[in-house]
Amino acid sequence: MARSFKIDAARTAVSTGGPRFWLLAIGAVLLLANCVALFLYIPPPGGSRADLLQQREQLRAEIAATRGTSARLRSVSGKVQQGSSEANVFESQYFLPERLAYSDVISELQRMAKAAGVDEREAVFTKEQIEGSDDLSVLNISARCQGPEPNLMRFLHEVDKSPMILMLATLQATPQQKSGQIDTEIRFQVIIQEQASLQAGVLE
Repeated sequence: MARSFKIDAARTAVSTGGPRFWLLAIGAVLLLANCVALFLYIPPPGGSRADLLQQREQLRAEIAATRGTSARLRSVSGKVQQGSSEANVFESQYFLPERLAYSDVISELQRMAKAAGVDEREAVFTKEQIEGSDDLSVLNISARCQGPEPNLMRFLHEVDKSPMILMLATLQATPQQKSGQIDTEIRFQVIIQEQASLQAGVLE
């Protein structure tokens, strides 16, 4: 009976705002304040707002840098492809296939001599391999022709505008006893290219 009285007295003290009630209230307030302070002291799992903003700006900078690098790589790739395409076009237009080079050069020399009105004589061909290349060679053509000086100048003009790239290496002119005639020896060079089928045949 006495025990029941003590419990009832304690309940009465708490409920009526006694010292025990205020101690419990102060303890609860202190506990809540400590929880708030601990929450403010320990950063959240994803970082603070300032950290998140900094990470966002860093990610934006990395994305912008990656986009810039990608754009530069696309530009370089496009230029490489364009250069490769232009090189292939140049080779197909100006590098003569070896099996047709001799006849094509002779036909072009005859055409230019006829257009200039000079007497085209014999031509000597020699081939030299280009160092560092497996399929390209230089074809040297030593051609002799004879005619008046204006006609020889016209012949050189035909060489200059020829659709075939004829590189002028040397030119030697010797006046003849016959009036107005000049004997000229011209050495040309052209680039010739072996065809893949020919290379395959040599390898086999």
